[in-house]
Amino acid sequence: SGHVQIYAWPTSSETSSPTVSPSQLPSLQPSIVEQFVTTEGSLSVNADICSFNDEQLTAYIQAVLVSIQTITGCSDESTCITEITSACGSLSSSRRLQTSTWQLDYALTESFICEYASCDSQQDSATTSSIVASIVGPVESALSSDEFLSVLSANIILTGSFTADIVACLAVWGVVDSTPILEVELEANDGLYFPDWASNSGTCLQGTAHVYMELNPDAWLYKTLEGCCDRYFGWNKNKCMNIKGSGLWYVNDTKGKCTTDCKEGQGSTCGGLANPVSDDLFGDPSSCCAAKLNWVFLEFCEADSLLSNCYAGTGKYYRGDTAGSEVCVRDCENSATDTTCGGLVEDSYVVLHDTAEECCSTEYDWMEIELCAARSTQTDINKYWPDKINSKCILDSQTPAEDLSISIYNSTAECCAEGITWLSEAECLAASGDSTAQAVGSNRYFVNWILEQCVQDCEGSAPCAGTVLAKTWVEMYDTPQQCCDMIDWVASKDCVYT
Repeated sequence: SGHVQIYAWPTSSETSSPTVSPSQLPSLQPSIVEQFVTTEGSLSVNADICSFNDEQLTAYIQAVLVSIQTITGCSDESTCITEITSACGSLSSSRRLQTSTWQLDYALTESFICEYASCDSQQDSATTSSIVASIVGPVESALSSDEFLSVLSANIILTGSFTADIVACLAVWGVVDSTPILEVELEANDGLYFPDWASNSGTCLQGTAHVYMELNPDAWLYKTLEGCCDRYFGWNKNKCMNIKGSGLWYVNDTKGKCTTDCKEGQGSTCGGLANPVSDDLFGDPSSCCAAKLNWVFLEFCEADSLLSNCYAGTGKYYRGDTAGSEVCVRDCENSATDTTCGGLVEDSYVVLHDTAEECCSTEYDWMEIELCAARSTQTDINKYWPDKINSKCILDSQTPAEDLSISIYNSTAECCAEGITWLSEAECLAASGDSTAQAVGSNRYFVNWILEQCVQDCEGSAPCAGTVLAKTWVEMYDTPQQCCDMIDWVASKDCVYT
Protein backbone atom coordinates (compact mmCIF):
# COMPACT_ATOMS: atom_id res chain seq x y z
CA SER A 1 0.00 0.00 0.00
CA GLY A 2 3.01 2.27 -0.18
CA HIS A 3 3.63 2.48 3.59
CA VAL A 4 6.91 1.41 5.22
CA GLN A 5 6.28 -0.85 8.17
CA ILE A 6 8.78 -1.88 10.88
CA TYR A 7 8.16 -5.34 12.19
CA ALA A 8 9.20 -6.67 15.67
CA TRP A 9 9.42 -10.34 16.43
CA PRO A 10 7.34 -11.63 19.34
CA THR A 11 8.95 -12.28 22.75
CA SER A 12 9.97 -15.83 23.56
CA SER A 13 7.83 -15.94 26.73
CA GLU A 14 4.41 -14.73 27.67
CA THR A 15 4.33 -11.13 28.93
CA SER A 16 2.64 -10.31 32.19
CA SER A 17 0.37 -7.76 30.59
CA PRO A 18 -0.81 -7.00 27.04
CA THR A 19 0.87 -4.31 25.02
CA VAL A 20 -0.72 -0.92 24.92
CA SER A 21 -0.72 -0.75 21.11
CA PRO A 22 -1.38 -3.48 18.54
CA SER A 23 1.57 -5.33 17.08
CA GLN A 24 2.89 -4.10 13.75
CA LEU A 25 3.76 -7.65 12.71
CA PRO A 26 1.16 -9.37 10.53
CA SER A 27 -0.45 -12.53 11.81
CA LEU A 28 1.49 -15.69 11.10
CA GLN A 29 -1.82 -17.56 10.78
CA PRO A 30 -3.12 -18.03 7.21
CA SER A 31 -5.84 -15.64 6.06
CA ILE A 32 -9.42 -16.90 6.16
CA VAL A 33 -10.74 -14.00 4.08
CA GLU A 34 -12.42 -15.18 0.87
CA GLN A 35 -12.26 -12.95 -2.19
CA PHE A 36 -15.04 -13.20 -4.80
CA VAL A 37 -14.06 -12.15 -8.32
CA THR A 38 -17.01 -11.40 -10.64
CA THR A 39 -16.58 -10.93 -14.37
CA GLU A 40 -19.56 -9.49 -16.23
CA GLY A 41 -20.54 -9.69 -19.88
CA SER A 42 -23.39 -9.11 -22.29
CA LEU A 43 -24.79 -10.91 -25.34
CA SER A 44 -27.24 -10.30 -28.17
CA VAL A 45 -28.42 -12.27 -31.18
CA ASN A 46 -30.29 -11.28 -34.33
CA ALA A 47 -33.47 -12.98 -33.10
CA ASP A 48 -36.06 -11.09 -31.09
CA ILE A 49 -35.79 -13.12 -27.89
CA CYS A 50 -38.01 -10.63 -26.08
CA SER A 51 -40.95 -11.83 -28.18
CA PHE A 52 -40.46 -15.46 -27.11
CA ASN A 53 -43.13 -17.02 -24.93
CA ASP A 54 -42.24 -17.85 -21.33
CA GLU A 55 -41.21 -21.41 -22.11
CA GLN A 56 -39.01 -20.37 -25.01
CA LEU A 57 -37.34 -17.53 -23.12
CA THR A 58 -36.56 -19.81 -20.18
CA ALA A 59 -35.15 -22.42 -22.55
CA TYR A 60 -33.08 -19.81 -24.39
CA ILE A 61 -31.63 -18.44 -21.13
CA GLN A 62 -30.68 -21.97 -20.09
CA ALA A 63 -29.04 -22.57 -23.49
CA VAL A 64 -26.94 -19.42 -23.11
CA LEU A 65 -26.02 -20.36 -19.54
CA VAL A 66 -24.83 -23.82 -20.57
CA SER A 67 -22.93 -22.34 -23.53
CA ILE A 68 -21.01 -19.93 -21.31
CA GLN A 69 -20.24 -22.74 -18.88
CA THR A 70 -18.98 -24.93 -21.71
CA ILE A 71 -16.72 -22.25 -23.15
CA THR A 72 -15.27 -21.01 -19.85
CA GLY A 73 -15.31 -24.24 -17.83
CA CYS A 74 -17.24 -22.31 -15.18
CA SER A 75 -19.73 -24.98 -14.19
CA ASP A 76 -21.37 -26.56 -11.16
CA GLU A 77 -18.49 -29.01 -10.90
CA SER A 78 -16.00 -26.15 -10.39
CA THR A 79 -15.63 -23.39 -7.81
CA CYS A 80 -17.04 -20.99 -10.37
CA ILE A 81 -20.66 -19.85 -10.55
CA THR A 82 -22.35 -18.69 -13.77
CA GLU A 83 -25.63 -16.78 -13.75
CA ILE A 84 -27.77 -14.82 -16.16
CA THR A 85 -28.37 -11.50 -14.44
CA SER A 86 -30.75 -9.93 -16.94
CA ALA A 87 -32.74 -10.89 -20.03
CA CYS A 88 -34.79 -8.33 -21.92
CA GLY A 89 -34.18 -5.94 -19.05
CA SER A 90 -35.53 -8.29 -16.40
CA LEU A 91 -35.99 -11.94 -15.54
CA SER A 92 -39.11 -11.44 -13.45
CA SER A 93 -41.17 -8.78 -15.22
CA SER A 94 -44.30 -10.00 -16.94
CA ARG A 95 -43.87 -7.27 -19.54
CA ARG A 96 -40.52 -8.06 -21.10
CA LEU A 97 -38.83 -5.22 -22.90
CA GLN A 98 -35.25 -4.84 -24.07
CA THR A 99 -34.41 -1.80 -21.97
CA SER A 100 -30.66 -1.82 -22.49
CA THR A 101 -28.46 -2.09 -25.53
CA TRP A 102 -27.99 -5.79 -24.82
CA GLN A 103 -30.57 -8.55 -24.80
CA LEU A 104 -28.89 -10.51 -22.04
CA ASP A 105 -26.34 -9.88 -19.27
CA TYR A 106 -24.38 -12.53 -17.43
CA ALA A 107 -21.85 -12.83 -14.60
CA LEU A 108 -19.25 -15.41 -13.65
CA THR A 109 -17.99 -15.48 -10.07
CA GLU A 110 -15.04 -17.44 -8.68
CA SER A 111 -13.55 -17.22 -5.22
CA PHE A 112 -10.21 -17.85 -3.53
CA ILE A 113 -8.72 -17.46 -0.06
CA CYS A 114 -6.61 -14.33 0.11
CA GLU A 115 -3.00 -14.47 1.23
CA TYR A 116 -3.57 -11.26 3.19
CA ALA A 117 -6.79 -10.25 4.86
CA SER A 118 -6.70 -7.13 2.70
CA CYS A 119 -6.50 -9.32 -0.43
CA ASP A 120 -3.91 -6.98 -1.93
CA SER A 121 -0.74 -9.04 -1.91
CA GLN A 122 1.10 -9.73 -5.14
CA GLN A 123 -0.13 -13.32 -4.99
CA ASP A 124 -3.71 -12.14 -4.47
CA SER A 125 -3.43 -9.78 -7.44
CA ALA A 126 -1.94 -12.54 -9.59
CA THR A 127 -4.76 -14.93 -8.63
CA THR A 128 -7.37 -12.30 -9.45
CA SER A 129 -5.79 -11.61 -12.84
CA SER A 130 -5.60 -15.32 -13.60
CA ILE A 131 -9.30 -15.81 -12.83
CA VAL A 132 -10.31 -12.90 -15.06
CA ALA A 133 -8.06 -14.08 -17.90
CA SER A 134 -9.50 -17.61 -17.68
CA ILE A 135 -12.92 -16.14 -18.45
CA VAL A 136 -12.24 -13.17 -20.72
CA GLY A 137 -9.85 -15.03 -23.02
CA PRO A 138 -12.10 -17.98 -23.90
CA VAL A 139 -15.22 -15.83 -24.25
CA GLU A 140 -13.55 -13.28 -26.54
CA SER A 141 -11.99 -16.03 -28.60
CA ALA A 142 -15.29 -17.88 -28.93
CA LEU A 143 -17.15 -14.71 -29.93
CA SER A 144 -14.57 -13.71 -32.52
CA SER A 145 -14.78 -17.13 -34.15
CA ASP A 146 -17.73 -19.41 -34.87
CA GLU A 147 -17.26 -21.37 -31.63
CA PHE A 148 -19.77 -19.47 -29.48
CA LEU A 149 -22.38 -19.55 -32.23
CA SER A 150 -21.89 -23.27 -32.80
CA VAL A 151 -22.13 -24.13 -29.11
CA LEU A 152 -25.14 -21.88 -28.56
CA SER A 153 -26.96 -23.21 -31.63
CA ALA A 154 -26.51 -26.79 -30.48
CA ASN A 155 -27.73 -25.99 -26.98
CA ILE A 156 -30.77 -24.12 -28.29
CA ILE A 157 -31.87 -27.17 -30.30
CA LEU A 158 -31.22 -29.46 -27.32
CA THR A 159 -33.77 -27.56 -25.25
CA GLY A 160 -36.53 -29.00 -27.43
CA SER A 161 -38.37 -25.67 -27.41
CA PHE A 162 -37.26 -24.54 -30.87
CA THR A 163 -37.10 -25.85 -34.41
CA ALA A 164 -33.92 -25.83 -36.43
CA ASP A 165 -35.12 -22.73 -38.31
CA ILE A 166 -34.18 -20.43 -35.43
CA VAL A 167 -30.49 -21.28 -35.64
CA ALA A 168 -30.27 -21.50 -39.44
CA CYS A 169 -29.34 -17.83 -39.78
CA LEU A 170 -28.45 -17.00 -36.18
CA ALA A 171 -25.73 -14.44 -35.43
CA VAL A 172 -24.32 -13.61 -32.00
CA TRP A 173 -22.21 -10.74 -30.70
CA GLY A 174 -21.17 -9.70 -27.23
CA VAL A 175 -18.63 -8.22 -24.86
CA VAL A 176 -16.95 -9.31 -21.64
CA ASP A 177 -15.52 -6.83 -19.13
CA SER A 178 -11.89 -7.38 -18.20
CA THR A 179 -12.27 -5.18 -15.09
CA PRO A 180 -13.67 -7.46 -12.37
CA ILE A 181 -15.97 -6.64 -9.49
CA LEU A 182 -14.27 -7.58 -6.20
CA GLU A 183 -16.16 -8.29 -3.00
CA VAL A 184 -13.17 -7.28 -0.89
CA GLU A 185 -12.38 -3.84 -2.26
CA LEU A 186 -8.74 -2.92 -2.55
CA GLU A 187 -7.24 0.30 -1.34
CA ALA A 188 -7.55 3.13 -3.79
CA ASN A 189 -4.78 3.06 -6.37
CA ASP A 190 -2.22 5.75 -5.86
CA GLY A 191 -2.36 6.42 -9.59
CA LEU A 192 -5.40 8.60 -10.17
CA TYR A 193 -7.31 8.65 -13.45
CA PHE A 194 -7.38 11.62 -15.80
CA PRO A 195 -8.91 12.17 -19.29
CA ASP A 196 -6.65 11.36 -22.21
CA TRP A 197 -6.87 14.52 -24.29
CA ALA A 198 -3.43 14.05 -25.84
CA SER A 199 -4.12 10.97 -27.99
CA ASN A 200 -7.92 11.28 -28.06
CA SER A 201 -8.25 7.61 -27.11
CA GLY A 202 -11.69 8.16 -25.62
CA THR A 203 -10.71 6.85 -22.19
CA CYS A 204 -8.95 7.84 -18.96
CA LEU A 205 -5.36 7.02 -18.11
CA GLN A 206 -3.27 6.53 -15.00
CA GLY A 207 0.20 7.93 -14.51
CA THR A 208 1.57 11.42 -14.73
CA ALA A 209 -1.16 13.89 -15.49
CA HIS A 210 -0.72 17.27 -17.11
CA VAL A 211 0.53 20.01 -14.79
CA TYR A 212 -2.74 21.92 -14.94
CA MET A 213 -4.56 18.76 -13.86
CA GLU A 214 -2.18 18.21 -10.95
CA LEU A 215 -2.72 21.81 -9.86
CA ASN A 216 -6.49 21.30 -9.78
CA PRO A 217 -6.96 17.63 -8.77
CA ASP A 218 -10.56 18.03 -7.59
CA ALA A 219 -11.62 18.99 -11.10
CA TRP A 220 -9.46 16.61 -13.15
CA LEU A 221 -8.31 13.57 -11.15
CA TYR A 222 -10.47 10.62 -10.09
CA LYS A 223 -9.84 7.58 -7.92
CA THR A 224 -11.70 5.24 -10.28
CA LEU A 225 -11.82 4.77 -14.02
CA GLU A 226 -15.61 4.80 -13.93
CA GLY A 227 -15.70 8.16 -12.16
CA CYS A 228 -13.42 9.70 -14.76
CA CYS A 229 -15.43 8.12 -17.62
CA ASP A 230 -18.72 9.39 -16.20
CA ARG A 231 -17.33 12.92 -16.00
CA TYR A 232 -15.60 13.23 -19.35
CA PHE A 233 -16.86 10.47 -21.64
CA GLY A 234 -20.42 9.88 -20.49
CA TRP A 235 -21.75 9.85 -24.07
CA ASN A 236 -19.57 6.83 -24.83
CA LYS A 237 -18.92 5.23 -21.47
CA ASN A 238 -18.65 1.71 -22.87
CA LYS A 239 -15.70 2.78 -24.99
CA CYS A 240 -14.08 4.63 -22.09
CA MET A 241 -14.37 1.70 -19.72
CA ASN A 242 -13.09 -0.86 -22.21
CA ILE A 243 -10.43 0.21 -24.66
CA LYS A 244 -11.04 -3.03 -26.55
CA GLY A 245 -14.32 -1.56 -27.70
CA SER A 246 -17.90 -1.71 -26.52
CA GLY A 247 -18.96 -4.56 -28.82
CA LEU A 248 -21.90 -2.44 -29.95
CA TRP A 249 -22.70 -1.38 -33.52
CA TYR A 250 -21.81 1.82 -35.39
CA VAL A 251 -21.90 2.91 -39.01
CA ASN A 252 -18.63 2.32 -40.83
CA ASP A 253 -18.69 4.85 -43.65
CA THR A 254 -15.67 3.31 -45.33
CA LYS A 255 -17.35 -0.07 -45.62
CA GLY A 256 -20.83 1.32 -46.21
CA LYS A 257 -22.42 -0.84 -43.53
CA CYS A 258 -22.64 -1.20 -39.75
CA THR A 259 -19.82 -2.90 -37.88
CA THR A 260 -19.08 -3.74 -34.26
CA ASP A 261 -16.98 -1.50 -32.06
CA CYS A 262 -13.91 -3.68 -31.66
CA LYS A 263 -10.43 -3.87 -33.12
CA GLU A 264 -10.33 -5.30 -36.62
CA GLY A 265 -9.24 -8.91 -36.57
CA GLN A 266 -10.96 -9.64 -33.25
CA GLY A 267 -14.10 -10.83 -35.02
CA SER A 268 -15.63 -10.97 -38.47
CA THR A 269 -17.95 -8.01 -37.82
CA CYS A 270 -15.35 -5.83 -36.07
CA GLY A 271 -14.81 -2.56 -37.92
CA GLY A 272 -12.20 -1.03 -35.64
CA LEU A 273 -12.75 1.09 -32.55
CA ALA A 274 -15.57 3.59 -32.88
CA ASN A 275 -14.78 7.29 -32.75
CA PRO A 276 -15.69 8.40 -29.22
CA VAL A 277 -16.97 11.75 -30.44
CA SER A 278 -18.66 11.22 -33.78
CA ASP A 279 -19.86 7.61 -33.77
CA ASP A 280 -23.23 6.74 -32.24
CA LEU A 281 -23.49 3.22 -30.83
CA PHE A 282 -26.43 0.84 -31.27
CA GLY A 283 -27.44 -2.45 -29.70
CA ASP A 284 -27.99 -4.27 -33.01
CA PRO A 285 -27.23 -3.80 -36.72
CA SER A 286 -30.88 -3.25 -37.59
CA SER A 287 -31.11 -0.16 -35.36
CA CYS A 288 -27.81 1.11 -36.72
CA CYS A 289 -28.91 0.63 -40.34
CA ALA A 290 -32.27 2.31 -39.76
CA ALA A 291 -30.71 5.36 -38.11
CA LYS A 292 -27.51 5.84 -40.11
CA LEU A 293 -28.00 4.12 -43.48
CA ASN A 294 -31.66 4.80 -44.19
CA TRP A 295 -31.02 4.95 -47.94
CA VAL A 296 -29.99 1.27 -47.86
CA PHE A 297 -32.75 -1.33 -47.81
CA LEU A 298 -33.01 -2.32 -44.13
CA GLU A 299 -33.05 -6.11 -44.52
CA PHE A 300 -30.14 -6.00 -46.95
CA CYS A 301 -28.14 -3.67 -44.70
CA GLU A 302 -28.66 -5.91 -41.68
CA ALA A 303 -27.62 -9.05 -43.57
CA ASP A 304 -24.61 -7.26 -45.08
CA SER A 305 -23.53 -6.02 -41.65
CA LEU A 306 -23.87 -9.50 -40.14
CA LEU A 307 -22.02 -11.04 -43.10
CA SER A 308 -24.99 -13.38 -43.42
CA ASN A 309 -25.38 -15.63 -46.43
CA CYS A 310 -28.89 -16.49 -45.30
CA TYR A 311 -30.65 -13.41 -46.60
CA ALA A 312 -32.43 -14.44 -49.78
CA GLY A 313 -34.37 -11.22 -50.36
CA THR A 314 -38.04 -10.51 -49.86
CA GLY A 315 -39.17 -12.31 -53.02
CA LYS A 316 -41.27 -9.27 -53.90
CA TYR A 317 -41.31 -7.57 -57.30
CA TYR A 318 -39.63 -4.36 -58.39
CA ARG A 319 -39.05 -2.43 -61.60
CA GLY A 320 -36.51 -4.32 -63.68
CA ASP A 321 -34.56 -1.52 -65.35
CA THR A 322 -31.57 -1.83 -63.02
CA ALA A 323 -31.52 -5.59 -63.58
CA GLY A 324 -31.54 -5.27 -67.36
CA SER A 325 -35.15 -6.37 -67.70
CA GLU A 326 -38.04 -4.72 -69.53
CA VAL A 327 -40.55 -6.01 -66.98
CA CYS A 328 -40.68 -6.57 -63.22
CA VAL A 329 -38.19 -8.82 -61.45
CA ARG A 330 -38.06 -10.39 -58.00
CA ASP A 331 -35.96 -9.32 -55.02
CA CYS A 332 -33.72 -12.39 -54.82
CA GLU A 333 -30.20 -13.44 -55.77
CA ASN A 334 -29.54 -13.89 -59.48
CA SER A 335 -29.75 -17.58 -60.23
CA ALA A 336 -29.43 -19.77 -63.28
CA THR A 337 -32.32 -21.84 -61.98
CA ASP A 338 -34.63 -18.90 -61.26
CA THR A 339 -34.34 -16.22 -63.90
CA THR A 340 -37.21 -14.20 -62.40
CA CYS A 341 -34.70 -12.92 -59.81
CA GLY A 342 -33.22 -9.52 -60.53
CA GLY A 343 -30.74 -9.42 -57.64
CA LEU A 344 -31.08 -8.34 -54.02
CA VAL A 345 -32.50 -4.86 -53.53
CA GLU A 346 -29.93 -2.67 -51.79
CA ASP A 347 -31.44 0.80 -51.99
CA SER A 348 -34.43 1.75 -49.88
CA TYR A 349 -35.90 4.00 -52.58
CA VAL A 350 -36.72 0.94 -54.68
CA VAL A 351 -40.46 0.24 -54.37
CA LEU A 352 -41.35 -3.40 -53.71
CA HIS A 353 -44.67 -4.92 -54.75
CA ASP A 354 -46.35 -8.05 -53.44
CA THR A 355 -47.37 -9.38 -56.86
CA ALA A 356 -46.21 -9.11 -60.45
CA GLU A 357 -49.62 -7.68 -61.42
CA GLU A 358 -49.29 -4.92 -58.81
CA CYS A 359 -45.78 -4.12 -59.97
CA CYS A 360 -46.81 -4.03 -63.63
CA SER A 361 -49.84 -1.83 -63.06
CA THR A 362 -47.77 0.64 -61.02
CA GLU A 363 -44.41 0.63 -62.78
CA TYR A 364 -45.41 -0.22 -66.37
CA ASP A 365 -48.94 1.15 -66.69
CA TRP A 366 -48.62 1.53 -70.47
CA MET A 367 -48.24 -2.22 -70.87
CA GLU A 368 -50.98 -4.81 -71.00
CA ILE A 369 -50.91 -5.95 -67.36
CA GLU A 370 -51.46 -9.65 -68.12
CA LEU A 371 -48.63 -9.67 -70.65
CA CYS A 372 -46.28 -7.81 -68.32
CA ALA A 373 -47.09 -10.12 -65.41
CA ALA A 374 -46.64 -13.23 -67.55
CA ARG A 375 -43.21 -12.03 -68.71
CA SER A 376 -42.29 -11.10 -65.12
CA THR A 377 -43.21 -14.54 -63.75
CA GLN A 378 -42.04 -16.22 -66.97
CA THR A 379 -45.25 -18.18 -67.39
CA ASP A 380 -47.26 -18.88 -70.54
CA ILE A 381 -50.48 -17.04 -71.21
CA ASN A 382 -53.08 -18.63 -73.48
CA LYS A 383 -54.46 -15.49 -75.02
CA TYR A 384 -54.37 -14.04 -78.52
CA TRP A 385 -52.81 -10.87 -79.82
CA PRO A 386 -53.43 -9.25 -83.24
CA ASP A 387 -50.53 -9.36 -85.68
CA LYS A 388 -51.55 -6.30 -87.64
CA ILE A 389 -48.73 -6.58 -90.14
CA ASN A 390 -49.74 -10.06 -91.24
CA SER A 391 -53.47 -9.60 -90.54
CA LYS A 392 -53.98 -12.55 -88.24
CA CYS A 393 -54.29 -13.42 -84.56
CA ILE A 394 -51.56 -15.34 -82.73
CA LEU A 395 -51.60 -17.40 -79.55
CA ASP A 396 -49.14 -15.74 -77.15
CA SER A 397 -48.01 -19.00 -75.53
CA GLN A 398 -46.79 -20.17 -78.96
CA THR A 399 -45.37 -16.90 -80.25
CA PRO A 400 -44.97 -14.33 -77.49
CA ALA A 401 -45.80 -10.74 -78.39
CA GLU A 402 -42.84 -8.37 -78.44
CA ASP A 403 -45.00 -5.29 -78.04
CA LEU A 404 -46.27 -5.64 -74.47
CA SER A 405 -48.67 -2.74 -74.88
CA ILE A 406 -50.75 -4.62 -77.44
CA SER A 407 -54.26 -5.75 -76.52
CA ILE A 408 -54.86 -9.44 -75.90
CA TYR A 409 -58.06 -11.49 -76.26
CA ASN A 410 -59.52 -14.72 -74.96
CA SER A 411 -60.26 -16.24 -78.40
CA THR A 412 -59.30 -15.86 -82.04
CA ALA A 413 -62.86 -14.78 -82.82
CA GLU A 414 -62.67 -11.96 -80.26
CA CYS A 415 -59.21 -11.01 -81.47
CA CYS A 416 -60.36 -10.95 -85.12
CA ALA A 417 -63.48 -8.93 -84.35
CA GLU A 418 -61.65 -6.26 -82.34
CA GLY A 419 -58.05 -6.43 -83.45
CA ILE A 420 -58.16 -7.21 -87.20
CA THR A 421 -61.12 -5.07 -88.18
CA TRP A 422 -60.26 -4.70 -91.88
CA LEU A 423 -60.87 -8.40 -92.55
CA SER A 424 -64.06 -10.34 -92.28
CA GLU A 425 -64.24 -12.72 -89.37
CA ALA A 426 -64.00 -15.64 -91.76
CA GLU A 427 -60.90 -14.29 -93.46
CA CYS A 428 -59.22 -13.49 -90.15
CA LEU A 429 -60.05 -16.86 -88.64
CA ALA A 430 -58.72 -18.62 -91.72
CA ALA A 431 -55.52 -16.56 -91.68
CA SER A 432 -55.13 -17.29 -87.98
CA GLY A 433 -55.31 -21.03 -88.62
CA ASP A 434 -58.46 -21.48 -86.56
CA SER A 435 -59.88 -24.64 -88.13
CA THR A 436 -62.47 -25.13 -85.40
CA ALA A 437 -64.16 -21.78 -85.86
CA GLN A 438 -67.19 -21.77 -88.13
CA ALA A 439 -67.67 -18.64 -90.16
CA VAL A 440 -71.33 -17.60 -90.16
CA GLY A 441 -72.57 -15.06 -92.70
CA SER A 442 -74.98 -12.22 -92.00
CA ASN A 443 -77.35 -13.30 -94.80
CA ARG A 444 -77.46 -9.68 -95.90
CA TYR A 445 -76.72 -8.47 -99.44
CA PHE A 446 -73.83 -6.56 -100.91
CA VAL A 447 -72.65 -5.55 -104.38
CA ASN A 448 -70.07 -7.69 -106.10
CA TRP A 449 -68.63 -5.03 -108.31
CA ILE A 450 -66.74 -7.51 -110.46
CA LEU A 451 -69.96 -9.33 -111.34
CA GLU A 452 -72.06 -6.18 -111.10
CA GLN A 453 -74.60 -8.23 -109.23
CA CYS A 454 -75.94 -8.38 -105.70
CA VAL A 455 -74.84 -11.42 -103.74
CA GLN A 456 -75.80 -12.72 -100.33
CA ASP A 457 -73.35 -12.94 -97.40
CA CYS A 458 -73.72 -16.65 -96.72
CA GLU A 459 -72.25 -20.04 -97.48
CA GLY A 460 -73.95 -22.32 -99.99
CA SER A 461 -75.58 -22.07 -103.40
CA ALA A 462 -76.58 -18.87 -105.16
CA PRO A 463 -77.35 -16.22 -104.30
CA CYS A 464 -74.79 -16.98 -101.53
CA ALA A 465 -71.34 -15.84 -102.51
CA GLY A 466 -69.38 -17.09 -99.45
CA THR A 467 -68.61 -15.10 -96.36
CA VAL A 468 -64.93 -14.65 -97.27
CA LEU A 469 -65.96 -12.06 -99.87
CA ALA A 470 -67.78 -9.85 -97.41
CA LYS A 471 -65.08 -7.41 -96.31
CA THR A 472 -65.82 -5.34 -93.29
CA TRP A 473 -65.82 -2.13 -95.30
CA VAL A 474 -68.43 -3.44 -97.78
CA GLU A 475 -71.82 -1.79 -97.52
CA MET A 476 -74.46 -4.35 -96.55
CA TYR A 477 -78.21 -4.27 -97.28
CA ASP A 478 -81.08 -6.04 -95.69
CA THR A 479 -83.00 -6.82 -98.91
CA PRO A 480 -82.05 -7.63 -102.52
CA GLN A 481 -83.98 -4.58 -103.73
CA GLN A 482 -82.00 -2.19 -101.54
CA CYS A 483 -78.81 -3.66 -102.95
CA CYS A 484 -80.07 -3.54 -106.55
CA ASP A 485 -80.92 0.15 -106.18
CA MET A 486 -77.14 0.75 -105.95
CA ILE A 487 -76.67 -0.71 -109.48
CA ASP A 488 -79.83 0.63 -111.11
CA TRP A 489 -78.34 0.35 -114.59
CA VAL A 490 -78.59 -3.42 -114.29
CA ALA A 491 -81.97 -4.89 -115.13
CA SER A 492 -83.91 -6.15 -112.13
CA LYS A 493 -84.06 -9.69 -113.49
CA ASP A 494 -80.27 -9.79 -113.77
CA CYS A 495 -79.42 -7.92 -110.59
CA VAL A 496 -79.37 -10.79 -108.10
CA TYR A 497 -76.69 -13.44 -108.51
CA THR A 498 -78.16 -16.81 -109.50
